[in-house]
Amino acid sequence: MGLAAGVLGLLCNNDDLWRVGLFVVITATPLIIIRTVHTSQHATAHQLAEADNAGYRRALEHVARGLLDAPAGPTPGKRNRAEQAAGNVIPLRPQHLRQAERKAQ
Repeated sequence: MGLAAGVLGLLCNNDDLWRVGLFVVITATPLIIIRTVHTSQHATAHQLAEADNAGYRRALEHVARGLLDAPAGPTPGKRNRAEQAAGNVIPLRPQHLRQAERKAQ
């Protein structure tokens, strides 16, 4: 409304209407900024539920891909050769470790 009043005041050469429009715009700008920031930082119950479901689906995907079936080793970033899976985890792609062949004596 302030912009409309200001433009109308400029077009009709009405200084009082132009000043009222400018005052309304200057007064409303901080309030619009505060409302925009509040709206962007406020999460609704639906958004929280959707984020929770998305996290649950991502965790299931990671388990299905085998990313969560082994504990981290002593050196991060390198996998241990003899990792033990937890008792309640069924690996989808079991790792078959090749044992070194021993020669008969």
